[in-house]
Amino acid sequence: MADVSLTTGYAFTDPLGASDPAGTRRRIRRAHALIYGAAGPSLLIAMLADGGPLSQRLATGTAMVAACVLAVLMLLWRRAPDALLLAAFPLAALTVTAVAVLDPPLALTPMYYVWPLMTAAYFLRRREILITYGGVCGSFGAGALWALGEGPLLIEWITVAIVGGVVVAFVEALKRGLGELVDRLHVLAREDPLTGALNRRAFVEQVDHEIARAGRGGHSCAVAIVDVDHFKDINDSYGHAAGDAALRRLVATVSRRLRRGDALGRLGGEEFAVLLAGADRAGAETYAEELRALVAADAAGSGRPYTVSVGVAVLQDPGTSAEGLLDAADGALYRAKRAGRDTVRTA
Repeated sequence: MADVSLTTGYAFTDPLGASDPAGTRRRIRRAHALIYGAAGPSLLIAMLADGGPLSQRLATGTAMVAACVLAVLMLLWRRAPDALLLAAFPLAALTVTAVAVLDPPLALTPMYYVWPLMTAAYFLRRREILITYGGVCGSFGAGALWALGEGPLLIEWITVAIVGGVVVAFVEALKRGLGELVDRLHVLAREDPLTGALNRRAFVEQVDHEIARAGRGGHSCAVAIVDVDHFKDINDSYGHAAGDAALRRLVATVSRRLRRGDALGRLGGEEFAVLLAGADRAGAETYAEELRALVAADAAGSGRPYTVSVGVAVLQDPGTSAEGLLDAADGALYRAKRAGRDTVRTA
């Protein structure tokens, strides 16, 4: 599951916001604003109804003002630092305790603690979750002893501890499952499901990234498009399952030849492309020739031989786009096809 570093500090956990740090920050602020915003009216009612002696009324009023200020702060301070957002989680637990003590009955308290514990279990890592949970148990225990002279204090505290623990464990389990699902969907969105190579969109993004890196570093890169010769004959002679197996075997063969920084993508059908990071013309042509021979030898060993044609294009202009480089390699590929197949041509 991906973590989200909203600034340069704490990495909050948010499976749904892994690619949207600003959205994660916004959700955290809104969750806190709702908790503190709900506490304000509760404390106001407690102060106006039966607030007890003057000292208790003053304490209730102070807590009410503090809750309202925190709610407004969370809504308006869009660049609140990580330290404040982290502190707001245990502070939310203390706010619930203040409401419970100043606006009884305490028997309903476990329901109110669900809110800060759920948000903590979703957005925080294990240690900070435990700190928030400890704040709930500790503050409620202290508040119950101070507010009640008699009653089943131990039973109420055990109830809070158990309910809080169950909520934390349940939300954390859901978060882990959601994170795994999001990671899997991210992989599926970038991979070809049959061969495991990058799909066209992901491959184009990788080529654009390498072109930009090449421009900054003053070096080159190249793309080689690999197309299986007479692929229809494989499907017609051996069946589509055999054709799929041939494509997977081709990807496995090419993958063994990838270097650090290279990438392999499926452009469609039996056509694949290899990004050769840092390769010049001579290096790209040598790679393509070796790959062509390796694929032919490997396919012959499988009992269902086939060959490939390869079109190579080398980056000449840093302003070239990935699609432009692929178009040049595609043109070279068609020249290889017209030359009789099982050969390499360079744009």
